[in-house]
Amino acid sequence: MNKNYFLLIITAIILFSALVLRIVNGPVNFENKPVVFDSPFVFDDTDEFIEEERDEHGCLVTAGYTWCESKAKCLRPVEENCEEDKLPSKAPINVFLTYPLPGMSVSSPLNIKGMARGNWFFEATFPLTLETKSGEIIVSSYASAEADWMTNDFVPFSATLNFVTEESEGNLILHKDNPSGLKEQDAYISIPLKFE
Repeated sequence: MNKNYFLLIITAIILFSALVLRIVNGPVNFENKPVVFDSPFVFDDTDEFIEEERDEHGCLVTAGYTWCESKAKCLRPVEENCEEDKLPSKAPINVFLTYPLPGMSVSSPLNIKGMARGNWFFEATFPLTLETKSGEIIVSSYASAEADWMTNDFVPFSATLNFVTEESEGNLILHKDNPSGLKEQDAYISIPLKFE
């Protein structure tokens, strides 16, 4: 066989293989940046598909993004503070939710998941309340640690709230457990929610 034909066949095989690999593996990313595909679904923390939900600003709510007016962009509160310039530069983050996210529409039973530093717990729990916008308590309960809480690191927690309300909006309040009763030891975060 002629040497030129042999090289031509080898070249064709290599090109065909590269084309097949590109089709199977998706686009090649030479800049080592993530390739983003548009999809109407995202993964939740159980690796199941959930339908994509965006707010009126186009922020991907199901991935934890909310609109920040002061910065005029979508951001995740657990990663970036909307009012960062108005807070102390080293304000610690002690607790955050992975579900529900701020502004989300929820119904009963409400399954709550998140992470809190060990000092937020006492005897592996901390109190939480679901309240109306005016502060009236709809239901109160406790969140439970899902790992060893005797640490300064973040510990996963969960809780389930069964509730009935005619209100359309309210707040989920996560209270630091404070067995001492000292006011300087009190702390809480408030998550605005909509009720279906």
